[in-house]
Amino acid sequence: MKTTNFKIGIAALAALFILASCNGESQSSKTENDHSQHQTVAERDNPQAPKTKNEALDALYPHYLALQEALVAGDISKAKEAGLLVEEAGKHVDGAKDLQEAASQVLSAENINSQRDAFSSLSNALIELIKTHGVATGEFYVAHCPMAFNDKGANWLSPTKSIKNPYFGDKMLNCGSVEETLRKL
Repeated sequence: MKTTNFKIGIAALAALFILASCNGESQSSKTENDHSQHQTVAERDNPQAPKTKNEALDALYPHYLALQEALVAGDISKAKEAGLLVEEAGKHVDGAKDLQEAASQVLSAENINSQRDAFSSLSNALIELIKTHGVATGEFYVAHCPMAFNDKGANWLSPTKSIKNPYFGDKMLNCGSVEETLRKL
């Protein structure tokens, strides 16, 4: 019950934020002309963002990057907001049940470490979905931190080759390396 109420509350906050950001302009013209508010830092730094062969998966990816950035920053609230958006976007991607469950765990997590644990499962699910659906353009970088989770290691998708570790944040921001590059075959 608490999780359901929390999800409803987050959804309501997200809706209020979207309405407030419109500043009285036509929603359709704002959507068509200005998406800069919705871009993550990684997308602004990389205007040639990679694309998969699945539009619903492409729509989910920016929310994943926002979740990753929130975890890098250690921001529990922003991670929950992004997790909700990932969960909702995952409903439109075939075969995304594991991803949705992991996003739900991000929402119900009570601390940043639990969110990071769920993010590992979410990342693995997203990596598999991208491999399954295929890359249309650009490259997705699979980064790996060997020290995450008591040296068990964990992967995540990075929009660039530079490392910003979501599992340790500023404690070990650059820990990890790109282990795999997913590209059009």
